[in-house]
Amino acid sequence: MSQKPTRLLLAAIQAIIGWEWLMSGGNKLLSGTFPQDLADTLSSMFKGNPDSWYVSFLQSVVLPQSVFYGYLVEWTEVAIGVILLGGAVILLGQPRQKGQAQYRLTLVYSSAAMIAALVGAFLTINFHFMAGGWILPWFNSSAANGEGIDLDALLPPFELVIILAQGAFLAELTQVNWLQRLQRLLPRKHLPSLRGEVSH
Repeated sequence: MSQKPTRLLLAAIQAIIGWEWLMSGGNKLLSGTFPQDLADTLSSMFKGNPDSWYVSFLQSVVLPQSVFYGYLVEWTEVAIGVILLGGAVILLGQPRQKGQAQYRLTLVYSSAAMIAALVGAFLTINFHFMAGGWILPWFNSSAANGEGIDLDALLPPFELVIILAQGAFLAELTQVNWLQRLQRLLPRKHLPSLRGEVSH
């Protein structure tokens, strides 16, 4: 990740995904009525939805508090966009090493980008269930004039790329790999050591 072309590629992916989220959340904010209209939007999507377990969840948990969830969704989408775009800007510069100015800022933005990408993937998957079930892209001759894979289906895989790449970037910056980090967090009795030894 310290190599500039790799950082630029990740910055480009983050900027594109971040811009999509910022536009999605911004459009909801600018409509002025998204939270108040969410109950009607959800109710219209319940008809014919094959995922009865998900419809039941929405009806019992989300629908009674739909205005709250409407505000939560629109502001979360804006936050995801801002964080991913900010993280892309950080990636354009030379990586900061421990002891240098803005080192902690780089760590914070990398961690925030991972969390934002995870939340973004969660929201996208929820939207697909809400819209009638998750459909994996596959060949379909009747859709010859349509798009092969819609943007929403591409978001979770790209967000997974962001999570993995930012994780590698963080490990490189802190010089601590994820197995070592887990060993520090969990008591030794719950985690085998990196040498393959099991503590008793």
